[in-house]
Amino acid sequence: MPTINLNQITKIEGHARLQVKIQNKEVKKCKLKIFEGSRYFEGILKNKRYNDLSPIASRICGVCSVVHSLAAVKAVESAFNIKVSEQTNLLRELLSIAGILQSHVLHLYFLTLPDYLGYDNAVEMAKTKKDEIKRALKLKRLGNSIVSAIGGRDVHPFTELVGGFSSLPTKECLKELKSYTKDHVKEGKKTVELFSSLKYPSFKNETEYFALKGGPYFYSDKTVDCFKGECVPIENFEIHFKDYFRPESTAEFVVAKDKEYMVGALARILNNKDKLSSKSKKYVKLIQPDNPFTNNIAQAIEINEIINRILEILNKLKIKKEERPEIITKSGTGIGAIEAPRGILFHKYTLDEKGYCKSAHIITPTSQNLPKLEIDIKKYLPSLLKYNKNKISLEIEKLIRAYDPCISCSTHFLEMNWQ
Repeated sequence: MPTINLNQITKIEGHARLQVKIQNKEVKKCKLKIFEGSRYFEGILKNKRYNDLSPIASRICGVCSVVHSLAAVKAVESAFNIKVSEQTNLLRELLSIAGILQSHVLHLYFLTLPDYLGYDNAVEMAKTKKDEIKRALKLKRLGNSIVSAIGGRDVHPFTELVGGFSSLPTKECLKELKSYTKDHVKEGKKTVELFSSLKYPSFKNETEYFALKGGPYFYSDKTVDCFKGECVPIENFEIHFKDYFRPESTAEFVVAKDKEYMVGALARILNNKDKLSSKSKKYVKLIQPDNPFTNNIAQAIEINEIINRILEILNKLKIKKEERPEIITKSGTGIGAIEAPRGILFHKYTLDEKGYCKSAHIITPTSQNLPKLEIDIKKYLPSLLKYNKNKISLEIEKLIRAYDPCISCSTHFLEMNWQ
């Protein structure tokens, strides 16, 4: 195959380059290279006081600002042995899943759907697919409204603090949110119907799937569970999960016992389907284990589950004024683990006796998925060599986007170099 340069591959979040070398219809080389500028967030967090860690950490990503903020708070609480109230946990879960809703809608409707309906982008698609775009915007507004009501604003929420919240939503606010959410129930069902009706490649590649367990579907934080039955307490995550860098890439790559694996919506459903509501559990049969393309269906099912879970939480919440627990700083190490839109997010901080951060270790879901994505591309490519350059490019783009990679907080392009 002659050298082919494919650039301006859009609709992923961040900069990346894929290098592939094919000889005699065999893939000899497949390397995913990330050339984002180094961002030094772990260094920026160093020597910051405990109550500054969450607002700084939320700036790691504009798409996942909610979960980075919550993971930071949970890590500090772990270091100080602080227990929070049930009300605080419910509000945090509400905030977290609304953030996941924001991200899933963006990925499915604006980045993925154009591929399958034959459009270059969502702006072009909007000209003829107005119902789908209106539904997406309606669902996005729901997520924004809840994040703003609980967290203070749509992006980079600021009300969540170590031990609780700086302010609480009023009963009237929650009542309005409940009524507003009820208007979106049918949109969740239509989302599952739409993304399960798309024709996905029949590609499969067996792997291990990891998700958090020990609590609600979206808000577990006790153990890291593998679909094949192995559980790892979150305090031991560094023993099991190893992150590393490559000379040609600024991104972090993660493996579990030297093997690639997958996290995210597909992994959550495979590990925690017993935690789904009956309104979502009936759709699990649409999932094809070991087919990464059906991560799109898994995200659609999660949108449906989020809407129903929001209503469940709002029915349970009886807002009352609470005093946050007394915060006594001490030296120690704490770990915060949370399910982000793309999978498990780890924050680990070592704090001194005055509550200042001496070291930080953050592992994001995309870093965990990158080795598996690379292996999948290598295995999927041979079946595409019969097609022309444009078709090959589109199919590889579909696979990459199925993982919903969040390489940085902005959408740029992936450049593919073929030899």
